[in-house]
Amino acid sequence: MSTSASLTLFFFFFASTFLYANAFNITRILNLNNEFSTFNNLLSQTGLASTINSRQTITVLALSNDAMSLFSDQSTEDNKKSLSLHIVLDYYDIKKLKSLNKKSVILTTLFQSSGQAKGQQGFINATVMKNGDVMFGSAVRGSLLDSKLIDSVATHPYNISVLHISSYIPIMNPEGPSDHGSSSTPLPPQPPNDDDYTIDEPPSPPSSTTKPFVAAATAATAKPPSAAKANSTTSGVSAINAPDLAFAFVISSFWFFMTV
Repeated sequence: MSTSASLTLFFFFFASTFLYANAFNITRILNLNNEFSTFNNLLSQTGLASTINSRQTITVLALSNDAMSLFSDQSTEDNKKSLSLHIVLDYYDIKKLKSLNKKSVILTTLFQSSGQAKGQQGFINATVMKNGDVMFGSAVRGSLLDSKLIDSVATHPYNISVLHISSYIPIMNPEGPSDHGSSSTPLPPQPPNDDDYTIDEPPSPPSSTTKPFVAAATAATAKPPSAAKANSTTSGVSAINAPDLAFAFVISSFWFFMTV
């Protein structure tokens, strides 16, 4: 084998390793713990597992089997909507959540990007309470924070974080609270202005084949472009598209060594 051919193969191997370095599979991750078998099966049945695996940056709020009773009485389509509210379009592990500067953050979910959400239905509120607990709930005004962060199931910084939460987050009536679920922890009083909350906007999709995102907030709450850029930088998620960079590197290397 000639020197140029050997070098070409080396660069192909290097680029392929780089290309798949950030790959993950939510089904395999959850298969390691039978406690999430029902949640895992529903992700596959609804097609959400494939959607999760296609993302470069994601956080999954996983429910244990004993918190999945609601989903047995729903259609596959309704289950897909409900579960998509538990998929956050950014990376959040326990450390990042507990270090929230303003104690609360509004997170954009996969349900919001589906185009089926109304008002604030596709957003969830994550709040660090005075006792240090992290609580989740719908971002619809007046909703309850009744889902507690229990522990971390798996992390792959800064691509995927799987967090165990105590109960499902309901899709609320956009006009106000509905009768879904129960809670003993009320939503903290609404702040006097939007500066007391952080609106987390999802990073750009990894490639042109990924379904485009819907705007991360309504016109009343959306950040200007400069603020969104600053938030993306501080989130710890790289703006570089690794797969596209690797592909360009492979093609350039191949062309160069074929001409040597």
